[in-house]
Amino acid sequence: MPSSKNRISFKRIVLFTLYSVSLIVLFYYLYDGFNYYSTPFLERAHHPDHQAIKPGGIRGHGLGIIGTLMMLLLLTYSLRKKNILFGNIGKIGNWLDFHIFLGIMGPLFVILHSAFKLNGIVAISFWSMISVALSGILGRYLYMQIPRNISGHELNLKDLENTNNKILLEIESDYSVNRTDVDKFETMIVGSLDANRSELYILVSFLLADLFRFFRVKKVGKILRRSTRLSKRQIRILIGLMKKKAYIHRRLILWNKIHQLFHYWHVFHKPFAFIMYFIMVVHVALTIFFGYTWIF
Repeated sequence: MPSSKNRISFKRIVLFTLYSVSLIVLFYYLYDGFNYYSTPFLERAHHPDHQAIKPGGIRGHGLGIIGTLMMLLLLTYSLRKKNILFGNIGKIGNWLDFHIFLGIMGPLFVILHSAFKLNGIVAISFWSMISVALSGILGRYLYMQIPRNISGHELNLKDLENTNNKILLEIESDYSVNRTDVDKFETMIVGSLDANRSELYILVSFLLADLFRFFRVKKVGKILRRSTRLSKRQIRILIGLMKKKAYIHRRLILWNKIHQLFHYWHVFHKPFAFIMYFIMVVHVALTIFFGYTWIF
């Protein structure tokens, strides 16, 4: 049976392959049709590639079908999360990664399908789609702030506190770093923590701390190399433990705020998703009603 590390690596390979293939296809069609896309709308009917690339053309229509199927497959994540149809197949985290892939690539295929001609009800659908895609990325980030076990189930406060205390004990006993210094290094890694701040302030502070994480951690490493006699390997392990503890401690202090942010995200995400799907269904229904077909 493959180890957890191998499984994670396999998942990354699959995701990398999916993103790579999709982006290659998109960039190829974007490059191949650039001359058409850059032609003014009123002159496109006279372009030699118009019949193929227009939204109702063989290429444009095909891209629309691919994008639509991706948008429909997005719903499988909700079904799996509610144990409908798919039962307990696969980890929720893996389904979410696939959900995000579809949520990013689906809109890009639909944009090419539209040939960048966005007006009327299509524009409403487009911006709803973009809002869903961008908020989905933010949702993934917030999801990662809620600690989970290896099966993807949310940990409770007691489990989190036990993990935090265990790491602190390991740092103090194995690396002779006192609690005051541990607290100082934690603040350097994730910033100051104040549960009384607003949810928006906390979200921005999260994003900024994680955006500059590399530089923050590097600074901690520099201090440790100057102030301790630990080997490079020990410092590397110690920094890994401190990073883990810092993020666990952040989640402990801001437990309620993180869950509140996730709730607000759902309130924002779902209406745009509903608008997107509603207009998509209307668009597809009208297309079929007026007799537009692809290769069938």
